[in-house]
Amino acid sequence: MKRRNIQILFIVLFLSFPSLLFAQTAEEIIAKHIEAHGGSDNWNNIECIKVTGTFTAFSLEKDYMAYKTKKGSYYADFHLGEQHIIESYNGKKGWTIDPWQEILYARNINSKETDVFQQKAEFFTPFLNYKEKGHTVEYLGKKDIDGTETYALKINKSNGTTQTWYLDTNTYLEYKCEAPWVDFAQPVPAEMYFDDFRSIEGVVIPFYTERGFWQRNRVVQLEKVEINPEFDKNLLVMPRREEISKLDFLEGEWEVKMEFINRRGEWQEMGTTQSKISYISTNMLQEEMSYERNFPIGINVRYTYNSDLKSYQISAFNDFTSNIEVMQGNFTNKTLVLDDTNVSFTAEKTPKKMCKQFSYTKLNGNSFSVENKTSQDQGKTWTSRVKFTYTRKTEQTN
Repeated sequence: MKRRNIQILFIVLFLSFPSLLFAQTAEEIIAKHIEAHGGSDNWNNIECIKVTGTFTAFSLEKDYMAYKTKKGSYYADFHLGEQHIIESYNGKKGWTIDPWQEILYARNINSKETDVFQQKAEFFTPFLNYKEKGHTVEYLGKKDIDGTETYALKINKSNGTTQTWYLDTNTYLEYKCEAPWVDFAQPVPAEMYFDDFRSIEGVVIPFYTERGFWQRNRVVQLEKVEINPEFDKNLLVMPRREEISKLDFLEGEWEVKMEFINRRGEWQEMGTTQSKISYISTNMLQEEMSYERNFPIGINVRYTYNSDLKSYQISAFNDFTSNIEVMQGNFTNKTLVLDDTNVSFTAEKTPKKMCKQFSYTKLNGNSFSVENKTSQDQGKTWTSRVKFTYTRKTEQTN
């Protein structure tokens, strides 16, 4: 009986041994792969790398520049054909300026693009510190790729995507990769090939990368690699649209003098209040202000730009009346003029008994005014009613 138990134990160990050897082989290959790239110690001492060279797409070769950081940030400036492309990723979310999609301003990237930007942010392959990143690896055995014997490793990334890497059995450096990619923000499968490995300050980097998907072909050829250059983190901040940037003078914390037109047609001061105007989104400003005129009134105003209408828009909520007023307009000289003459919330466009207008005028770098007017003739003539003069709080840093 005891002998039979020993035999069973031997059989169990024998059957499990290949899988144990299988896992050890994957770890061994990865260890040699990392060592072939210069070793984990050298790479862990690198905070940032900057690469410059050329990028070829649509048969056009243009300049290429990219930053990659240890924390997973990425920024690139290059041309896709004739179009100038900017890509930025802070390790969690990213944005791009990609005129190919007929979007001339910065937009947020989608989930598929996020995975691609994560790939672009890698110093080389995803195997460096892969366990700490929550990835797992499967060894698929040896594969012949274009006459080159390779180790095939499948990496299951923590974000749910998978990649298959083929490492040269002689050098342990990457030869090919199969991974999900994007083309015009749409997911596509892609193949990447690597060549021209060079040692830079103790680490090894491929100076040639070729990527193919569908019938497209992209080639990055590096000319220079800088280790631990200065990296401006402002490059990761999503830029505002040009039109919205014209409203930057509104941003800040303000002392506000309030005036109204009295019965004699003269401006009469009715006290002061506070206002705070800040960006709540890349392309949206929000103002919060309260004051008292017979009764307490709270105002919440949001400022945006509508590219379809090519006009600025505001929505102003009055918490006393519970009304929302929507106005639109543009700059006239240096004054932003918005009114509600063409804004209607009814199916039938009937003339309004009273139209309203807000005029924003920048007085200097620390002051602007807002004049509220009304019209009884559909905007042909306007009568001033209230004026707010904003002065930047002195304790605020400019």
